Amino acid sequence: MEKNSASHSKEVNTAAEESRIHDENVKSDLESRYECPICLTWLQDPVLTKCGHKFCYKCIFTWMEKEGPRCPVDDQTLDEERDLFRDRCTTREMSQQRTNCPYNKSGCTAKLFLVDMENHVKECTYKENPCEKQNILCPFQKLGCFEVFSTEELSLCHLDTCINKHLTMMYNVLTKLPLHQSEINPVAIESKLWNPPPKDTSKGISQNNLPSEECQQLLQNLYERIVVLEQENRELSIIVSNQKNQLTTLQTLIPFNHEEMLLHNCNGIYIWRLKLFEEKLVTMINDPLKMFYSPGFYTSTNGYKLCARINISSKNSDFLSLLLHIMKSENDDALDWPFNGMMYFVLIHPNNADKDIREITSSQPDLEAFKKPTNELNKRSFGYTEFVKLSDLNDFLQNESLIFRIEVKVSDKFKISTI
Repeated sequence: MEKNSASHSKEVNTAAEESRIHDENVKSDLESRYECPICLTWLQDPVLTKCGHKFCYKCIFTWMEKEGPRCPVDDQTLDEERDLFRDRCTTREMSQQRTNCPYNKSGCTAKLFLVDMENHVKECTYKENPCEKQNILCPFQKLGCFEVFSTEELSLCHLDTCINKHLTMMYNVLTKLPLHQSEINPVAIESKLWNPPPKDTSKGISQNNLPSEECQQLLQNLYERIVVLEQENRELSIIVSNQKNQLTTLQTLIPFNHEEMLLHNCNGIYIWRLKLFEEKLVTMINDPLKMFYSPGFYTSTNGYKLCARINISSKNSDFLSLLLHIMKSENDDALDWPFNGMMYFVLIHPNNADKDIREITSSQPDLEAFKKPTNELNKRSFGYTEFVKLSDLNDFLQNESLIFRIEVKVSDKFKISTI
């Protein structure tokens, strides 16, 4: 009697060891995200909680019955109806995972999908105990129980001790049964759940063809997430567009600011390059009132602001006039008026400096041209109305450009002595 008891105990331990080896082999080949935190083996019928953790369907409901409605990982409160969802995405991913045969240590090199494991175990020739006469599979193997037993007694003992486990498996399968015979194919069911509704809704949709409440909730969650992502994408697009506009503005302002800085710090010496001068000259000849102005330049950083002007002479149309205007600036209130200084006008010859046309003159305080401007540009100008003959200008052209050098020097009215 004692011998039979010992033999039975040995057989039970052998079956348990086989089950443990099976679980450990499967677990070792799967990623940790496919492990159930409760049973520490691969997920069976995965369930996703509202707090983002995954458990076996049986494990989480058994846990909540014994330990209360709380998550085993972060202890958050869970509601069975609202906070637990079937994780079909993980189920699909796991169905594509290959794992080693439980008897790989005995020499089996097969790597199988989990759904094919049960059929392979039946026929595997590398079982740990080759002397076994038979391998009895659990009657609930098609529901997901892959236990293998060497004797009928071990199989019956397993059925007696795992009633709750088998009932849970049956319940899970029953809840997934299709409503119509035509929907038996699980792939067809899955595609119906994810396909968009038909455009022609005039015929209506049968109530029996509607997806389950869990699927509807999943679709609603996905739709809400898509809306959020589209909104975020729209906001990012607006930000990128604004940044592009700001960059374009900065790229436009940089040369302008650089030129402004040069005009502020030229110390009254300005080189005026008139590009495409021949076209400008034709325009002025056709329209005697046409004038061209240079940018405003300063006698010093905080000094007077002036600009040069050219036009066909009103006294003699054979000559080109070169004159100066005092411009309104931010420094005017701190400057002495009328303007007092010297002005130099030079037309640069491109090849011979001795041929440069040079003129020098000084300001005349009584003239309106040197008084503090009240408009952006003083209406009166000062300079030479007959500076150079039009017929001589061809000698001064270089690359279709005419170059003037204008210098304005302010006279010192006060001498400050230092002690």
